[in-house]
Amino acid sequence: MFIKRCSAAARAVSLLAILGCTGCGAADRKSALKERSADARTGPSKVVLGYYPSWKRAEFDPSMIRWENLTHINHAFTKPDAEGNLVVPPDYLDPGLVAAAHARGVKVDMSMGGWGNCDGFAPTAADPVKRERLFGQILDFCKTNGYDGVDIDWEFVSGPDQREDFTIFIKELSARLKAQSPPLLLTAAVPSDGEHGQWIAYEDLLTDLDFVCFMTYDYHGEWTDHAGHNAPLYSCEGDPCGSVDATFQYALMRKIPPARIVLGIPFYGRSFEAAGLYKKASGYGSYGYAETIALEDAGWRYNWDFCAQAPYLRSPDGGTILCYDDMRSVYRKCRYVLDKGAAGVIIWEITEDSVNGAPHLLAVIGAAFGAR
Repeated sequence: MFIKRCSAAARAVSLLAILGCTGCGAADRKSALKERSADARTGPSKVVLGYYPSWKRAEFDPSMIRWENLTHINHAFTKPDAEGNLVVPPDYLDPGLVAAAHARGVKVDMSMGGWGNCDGFAPTAADPVKRERLFGQILDFCKTNGYDGVDIDWEFVSGPDQREDFTIFIKELSARLKAQSPPLLLTAAVPSDGEHGQWIAYEDLLTDLDFVCFMTYDYHGEWTDHAGHNAPLYSCEGDPCGSVDATFQYALMRKIPPARIVLGIPFYGRSFEAAGLYKKASGYGSYGYAETIALEDAGWRYNWDFCAQAPYLRSPDGGTILCYDDMRSVYRKCRYVLDKGAAGVIIWEITEDSVNGAPHLLAVIGAAFGAR
């Protein structure tokens, strides 16, 4: 089931048919990706919604974004405070980002919340006066700064009271956004599992949310007592922690139409000190995709899990495994989206797959969905 594969460069060459450069070497691969970007005329046929963190601007300027592979940018993050005020970080506003996206036909959404930024949601959602205050400030912000919509990333809605408040919050916000000319988008980043998902009344929100964006990653990490894939396409070995496929089936069970379902692709991986997959773990870590390439070049051994349809690396001393997504696994996920008729993918986040200035994973996504 788990086998060592060829080098990172050789595997990339095997995927260059997707990118339009069969038989190229490493230097030509970078050139092919650039040429594909320069020659782009048509965007992806599916939703490709990439998160762009405002705090990464200094190291990853918007000029580095390969717009031809995207349909939407979620600009992360603003947040609500406990009184229903919109809190915009000092380094958040970036007119150049919005202008560059619009010039390439890419929509930009203001993303609210994110891990550690959600304390203000519950008190605001529970109070009609605070909700109205926040909605007015959201609309003013979007109109003033040219945003095309709003993404709500409340991590996590919990309990029956918040379930009801979240429903009211989304419905009222949707009504305000849809009343604009042109209407503004509303999306929600939602948990991948039923434990948290039970507190979201999806059946009541299907006309209010343009897309339901499942965060299909972080299935394993420091919160699990065993090692496992960060974002497996399929569950294996009786592992109870879930997979992309399990989340998609859960979404269907909750009566969400495939055309509204957006599935997550992480541009990062998670490491574990463990004897193997699904074994007791400690010593957790996190790595961006570009960092995993450097580790492999430094002697970490590549393995492919045919069951999960995901790769992992093992350290030279055998004591650490790193579970992540590479070009091969990302392509399999894109094929899954196409085969299932899902709306598309979200990406956390688009700055982490740049290798020598060229995006590896984002280029695969764009190519799989027909961008050129």
